[in-house]
Amino acid sequence: MSTIQTEITAINAKFDQAFNAKNAADIAQLYDTNAAVMPAPAGAPVIGVQAIQAFFAGLIEAGVIDHKLTLSEAVEDGNLAYQRGNWAGAMIDSEGVRQTFGGNVHIVYRKQTDGAWKAVTHIWN
Repeated sequence: MSTIQTEITAINAKFDQAFNAKNAADIAQLYDTNAAVMPAPAGAPVIGVQAIQAFFAGLIEAGVIDHKLTLSEAVEDGNLAYQRGNWAGAMIDSEGVRQTFGGNVHIVYRKQTDGAWKAVTHIWN
């Protein structure tokens, strides 16, 4: 596994851990200051760390559980990198039945001055 694959796999693990611990503030720390999250299906872009934190807090409050990001490919080019992969989640409906869902994910990262990678664009379907 390449260095960027290892680093993005670790970021995915942090994202999933924070999401599944219902900690939107920790999720938001994984994004660049002016990052954009573009939710499916065709949701309005969510721009900036505070708005991203509120967006993920809303998903958590709505009952999304068991989030999982799976890396398929990661490529680094200078101070930018991207990942392609899959995401999955679940909810328990009003009758107590577990509903699972998921799809494709694409995230672009920018290397920060401290060497850490933070997401600048995150889109899924």
